[in-house]
Amino acid sequence: MGGVNQIVQALTMASPTPEAILADAVTFSPRRWKTGWPHHLRHVPPFRDDATATISRGEVFLFAADAVQTEFSRDAVIDFIGAAFAFGAGSKPQVQLKLQQFLRNKSNAAELLRTLRTLPSKDPAQQVADLEALGLDAQFASTLAYFLAGTQEGAEPKPVIVSPSHLAAAGLTGDTSYAEYLAALSVARDEWDATAPLDAVEFALSRS
Repeated sequence: MGGVNQIVQALTMASPTPEAILADAVTFSPRRWKTGWPHHLRHVPPFRDDATATISRGEVFLFAADAVQTEFSRDAVIDFIGAAFAFGAGSKPQVQLKLQQFLRNKSNAAELLRTLRTLPSKDPAQQVADLEALGLDAQFASTLAYFLAGTQEGAEPKPVIVSPSHLAAAGLTGDTSYAEYLAALSVARDEWDATAPLDAVEFALSRS
């Protein structure tokens, strides 16, 4: 399968650990997210009034766990969306603006809240497909699905983040389907360490 050797090489170089994955953080602007959050949602995620801050994967997983534990209470889901989008957009204002515009559309926001509640019963590829059907690109559809599925242990099938840079690092083409991406990562993971979670592979790609 094309790209497998390249993925294994990335894994060997990164040697990802569960601790490193959870500590992986991005810089973002809480203030921009707070001031640009759509009023119609009637709830603003707990963004601090800081120009810059960091948010880690572990922190986003906590927001996701709260959404699941509260049986997808509206405010908890909105907090999770804010955290996941902030992590995904990082310090790219244009990407942040695009996501805020998506949420300002009341129909988009309502469908997103509804769809997230249905994801736990579906397989990873279907989860991402359902989110892409709302108008989200694969990167942010997979980011939401990845975090909502919770922290990963062992070889359990769960979603992972995909982006053009991930595909390039894996030696895969831009028209690779999400299912094919997961398959390539799984094959490479099994060659490197069959007991490793799949997000260890994605993390390694993000570092290569």
